[in-house]
Amino acid sequence: MEIKNITGTRGSITVQIDDKIVIINGELTVTPIFYADRDSIKNWEVPYENVEISEKDKLEIIRLIEEKTRDAKVPIIFD
Repeated sequence: MEIKNITGTRGSITVQIDDKIVIINGELTVTPIFYADRDSIKNWEVPYENVEISEKDKLEIIRLIEEKTRDAKVPIIFD
């Protein structure tokens, strides 16, 4: 798995991983830190909406995102 792009709003981030996209809910604080809801990682977006994200893949997605944004202007932390 490789993260290609991460974009976001105050209430969600959109993450492109390889050729798939997942939208993760959360909250951007004034700190600024984005606190992401790990339970919102369930399915990929269209055209893979019927593909459920396994627990193993979810943990890998979380690891990759936290690693990629650790030193970013807005780090992403999962709770």
